[in-house]
Amino acid sequence: MVGPFWALVPAIVAIALALITKEVYSSLFIGILVGGLLYANFSFTGTIEHVFVNGFIASIADSYNIGIIIFLVILGAIVMLMNKSGGSAAFGRWAQKHI
Repeated sequence: MVGPFWALVPAIVAIALALITKEVYSSLFIGILVGGLLYANFSFTGTIEHVFVNGFIASIADSYNIGIIIFLVILGAIVMLMNKSGGSAAFGRWAQKHI
């Protein structure tokens, strides 16, 4: 399953599912599983090993990736706090008057 078309299949599946179901995270996960299936020649155990052991666990074990994940979690918490406190709405009102 090597070639230009087969490399695009997981992305096409993920994008199509996201547009159809309006659920991004589950669509991306299914796209990852489709890529794992293609990589492992449709072997269930090979797919699980490639996606989880060589994919998720290997990327989480890297300290650089952990730093990025921590940064994104903190950034998400700050954005959530801004939305809950009304900062985004206040900026919208300010921008509407001044721009």
